[in-house]
Amino acid sequence: RLSREYPFSKTAKWFADRSDLILLLFDAHKLDISDEFKEVVETIRPHNDDKIRCVLNKADAVEKDQLVRVYGSLMWSMGKLFSTPEVVRVYAGSFWDKPLLHNDFEGMFNADEEWLLDELMRLPSVSAERKVNAMVKRIRLVKVHLCILGYLRQQMPRFWGHASARKRLLDSLEHVF
Repeated sequence: RLSREYPFSKTAKWFADRSDLILLLFDAHKLDISDEFKEVVETIRPHNDDKIRCVLNKADAVEKDQLVRVYGSLMWSMGKLFSTPEVVRVYAGSFWDKPLLHNDFEGMFNADEEWLLDELMRLPSVSAERKVNAMVKRIRLVKVHLCILGYLRQQMPRFWGHASARKRLLDSLEHVF
């Protein structure tokens, strides 16, 4: 763990909240999840689950039986980290311009690379959709807030007795709503 002069996980959350896609990169040779990485993922997860994807890089550098173990280990680690039955999408491949070292899963690597590129190309439209959905959610919250305030205002007397009515309403607020 590096000593930083700022809260790294909170900084990562600030960027994650403003991003359209979050890629967690893993090396096929080093799958260990450090405490700092775990803290960052746990910090950025709230409200960002749908934006997180995993990339297993250098997957061509391991033999096919070892790749199955590495992929399974990554899925198991992500399942523990996310505490959900559904694990985030994992793209496996060798993301550089050199030829593959082992061609056993070339079809899968090419398909995953195409899916990842397609997802990156669709980001502008997905981003706009996400912003519209966030706005609709905020509008619904405002409507609920206005309904509550309208009800409370109806319960208040018009001329006198405001203090006792306010106290009565505040005391019974959790029972009403």
